[in-house]
Amino acid sequence: MRRERVPALIGVVSGLLSVLLAVAVNVATGGSLPPPLDAVAWLSWPAVGVLAAVVVGLAVWQQRLTTSPSAGAADGREEAGRPAELPAAPGLTGRARDLAAVDEALEQRYGVVTFVGPPGVGKSSLALRVAHDLRGRYPDGQLFAALRGASADPAAPEAVLARFLGAMGVAEDERRGAVENLAARFRSELADRKVLLVLDDARDAEQVAPLLPGDAGCLAVVTSRRVLAGIPGSATHLVGGLDPAEGLALLTEAVGADRAAADPDAAVRIVRACGGLPLALRIAGGRLRARVSWQLADFADQLEDERQRLDALRLGDLAVRASFDASYEELPAVDRLVFRRCGSHPGQIFGSAAAAALAGREPPAVTAALERLVDAQLVESPAPGRYRLHDLLRLFAVERTEAEDTPEVRVATLARLLDLLTGHAAVGNWLADERENVVAALRQAVASGLYEPAWALASAVGPLLSRAEDHVDRLPLWHAAAEAADALDDDPRRVRALLQMSYACRNSGDVTAALDSATRALSVAERLGGRPALAEALLCHGEALRDLYRFDEAAEALTRAVVLYAELGDEEREIQAGTALGALYMAFWHADEAVEVLERAVALLPAQDSVQHAWTIGGLSTAYRLSGRRGEAIALNERALRIARAGGGDLFALGYQLAGRAWLAHEDGRTDDALTDMREMLTVFERMRHSTGAGLALEGIAGIAMAAGRHDDAIEASEAAAVRFDRTGDRVRAGRVRLQQAVALAEGGRTDAAGALWRTADALIGDAEPPEVPRLRDRLREILGDRSPSGPGPTADGATGRPG
Repeated sequence: MRRERVPALIGVVSGLLSVLLAVAVNVATGGSLPPPLDAVAWLSWPAVGVLAAVVVGLAVWQQRLTTSPSAGAADGREEAGRPAELPAAPGLTGRARDLAAVDEALEQRYGVVTFVGPPGVGKSSLALRVAHDLRGRYPDGQLFAALRGASADPAAPEAVLARFLGAMGVAEDERRGAVENLAARFRSELADRKVLLVLDDARDAEQVAPLLPGDAGCLAVVTSRRVLAGIPGSATHLVGGLDPAEGLALLTEAVGADRAAADPDAAVRIVRACGGLPLALRIAGGRLRARVSWQLADFADQLEDERQRLDALRLGDLAVRASFDASYEELPAVDRLVFRRCGSHPGQIFGSAAAAALAGREPPAVTAALERLVDAQLVESPAPGRYRLHDLLRLFAVERTEAEDTPEVRVATLARLLDLLTGHAAVGNWLADERENVVAALRQAVASGLYEPAWALASAVGPLLSRAEDHVDRLPLWHAAAEAADALDDDPRRVRALLQMSYACRNSGDVTAALDSATRALSVAERLGGRPALAEALLCHGEALRDLYRFDEAAEALTRAVVLYAELGDEEREIQAGTALGALYMAFWHADEAVEVLERAVALLPAQDSVQHAWTIGGLSTAYRLSGRRGEAIALNERALRIARAGGGDLFALGYQLAGRAWLAHEDGRTDDALTDMREMLTVFERMRHSTGAGLALEGIAGIAMAAGRHDDAIEASEAAAVRFDRTGDRVRAGRVRLQQAVALAEGGRTDAAGALWRTADALIGDAEPPEVPRLRDRLREILGDRSPSGPGPTADGATGRPG
């Protein structure tokens, strides 16, 4: 019965009581009633008694409703009903893994699920989406509190509890007291109920603990920027950024499918610049949605400029920078220092020693700060002792460094890092962990004018990059070293750096760039006049010329190198120069000259096998094959392969010895064995990311397939080879393999395509003279006849064709 209805009912009953009382008194004093009522006149006094009892009962009930606290609470609870405080359900793109983690936690009967992640990663949206999906399981209500943990004024637990109790109908005078009393009262109210709580943006476990239900039928979903340790019965799930596909879906949803589809490359660039951070993607999408005339590419360009990125990611009150700043400002001073200095680390992943060098503090203190930053989700730890920053957080850290550290301090910070890297340079785990950091640090050092430290680091790390596949890092390392040598105007260092750049370019397959660096090195070496440097420059220059089929110049340079090394008594380098000269002779099918040079080089080899043995013996094997000495060729090839595979092996040597065995099998008519070896060669060079080696393997596959009449396979392999040579700008090899592809097209009956490709090939080859080319052109003339391209074009002039 509602309190406001009781007085009215009392008034009605009292009125009836007065009437009946008057009637009863009238009958009792001898009065009479109308004839229809006279028969029931005897009921007047009993009716008066009943009504009097009702009036008394109603009066007592009204008093209880007015004075009873428990009755007031019950009445208030009825007024309030079930709390339903959840904000509107947000849209959610992707997040299947995160939602699955919640399902797993519920299956394991966890009462608290905590989403932890960096600012802007979408923890709140995820928590609300989960809460809306689960609200049907909690019929007694849903409570929501924004705890403002990342702000300077976090919500007090007692204030949140008082509001929760009010939402559940508890009387106002029972919503006062210390936090412990309020928490106990809150748990009592939740007992035997099924209530869902969402506690957003928690600061720490101390803030959250009093707000958690004690009843197993309730669930609390908590979000925080740091791991909340010490909460019993809690399942913690780390929320990361969206993967590229999810990020693209979110951006597409924001800007519209038609607009995203109109420039998919720009859309991908925007997603990449936002680093998978939902806040950044929503801001980017919102800005584009409000600017319908903007091209996605223009906005992508703006985001890719790191100096503008954080400025561009602002929309109204939303800003990525502001989200980061709130977390940064709440850090202790030492953590702020470590965070912003780590942002200036030139690489992606760094160790605690590097962070200590950047911060200029003792390693134990810096390691402790890093671990606190990991807990605060401002730094990630992909492995024990290794750390990294999200791209947008790194840009924010750089901004803080530029705002809080002077230019002199920033240069000194980088110098400490360079000294650390130089002093610890070593093969093994250090090189595996730091090689990318070294290259990045060298670029930054040169840009900052730290030329001597840059040279010292390159000199320490360069010799460690000794594997064939290390060319990926060797080239940028020595490029930075060459810039430092130029700035220092140091010719001996310049020669060394240029030679190393040329070798790295050759290893990567960029033969044109290799010749350019070798030519510059040779010019400086000749000016200096030192014979060891001159001999090395001649060797490097000759090999680069050989790769471009400039036979006469290459033969001159390599012969001079062999003579100089012999005069210097450097047998190791004389062997290397002799092997290179023998390879030149073989490339132009001068088998007898190759045998003579390579036999002399093999005679100089020491007794102990090495990688140089694989190259030199393998080269002599090919020379014997070209000169018809097959038995000796097979034996030497087997030995070279064993050496190339031994002790972890040398991938370059292994790849080329596999090619030698493939051609031997092909000459024996074992086509499948030959193709198997060529495919293994392809795998080796693809693993090394060596386009020229992969292109040569594909060219070999095409030649063997064409000889076996498998024209479609030959065409496919030739096209793939041409792509590899195009990738490195090797026009001559790209033209040669297209000429081979034209022959396969012509033999397969596709003469029009063959003629068109022939013209393309000739334009690429130009005036170079690869020995295989005349034979291929003659074959095309034989098939195409009058449809051959016009123009001079060299003839075979007695060429025997490429062996195999």
